[in-house]
Amino acid sequence: MNEVKNFLVANGFLKSEKNVYHNDKCTVIINKENYSVIDNNFSIIISDNINIYWLIGILTYQGFMDKNYKQLN
Repeated sequence: MNEVKNFLVANGFLKSEKNVYHNDKCTVIINKENYSVIDNNFSIIISDNINIYWLIGILTYQGFMDKNYKQLN
């Protein structure tokens, strides 16, 4: 879970509450069993699990994060 949080921060997301990160395009909520991504129009996309690749895919595909994102080592 910390890897996801560190990844979001490294890519410009700010922590607004426990397990809630946002940028100027969307908000990501990290739940125990999935992620919720909410855009500025309040449309919600919910994952089936906590696979970080799903999250990266949604964030880049929807334009919520740059496709040249910073990877963690």
